[in-house]
Amino acid sequence: MYGRRKTDMLAHASSSYQRSRVMTSTPAELIVLLYEKLLSNLRGGAMAIRANDAESKAKKVASATDIIFELLGALDRERGGEVSERLAALYAYMFSRVTEGSRNMDAAALDEVSEHVESLLSAWRHIASEEKRSSPVPDPSVS
Repeated sequence: MYGRRKTDMLAHASSSYQRSRVMTSTPAELIVLLYEKLLSNLRGGAMAIRANDAESKAKKVASATDIIFELLGALDRERGGEVSERLAALYAYMFSRVTEGSRNMDAAALDEVSEHVESLLSAWRHIASEEKRSSPVPDPSVS
């Protein structure tokens, strides 16, 4: 009984931490969080394919495609111009490769998409870091 309760408590603490992290993140940091989760799901999906674990693969791929759609929906095409259009095309390609890889049990397709995500993640981490560095630190004495 204690083991299950401890596991539940850890899951709750992790969930609370993640919720807090999301609520206190800048927009760029939120994009970083999405890319990190996407990368985790892609890697997990590729591992599941290699292990011939169709159930785990299906869960990881479903989560990955949900995140790709979230990223696509977050694009500001009006202000983003050509960059937004290129990202939209890349996300569409990524979605296509992930679903193709899932359908054909092709881990290499998920690995390819992971490489794209790693590049984007690196760039967004830099953007988030610059954003934090350039934003003024609030004075706690002012309310």
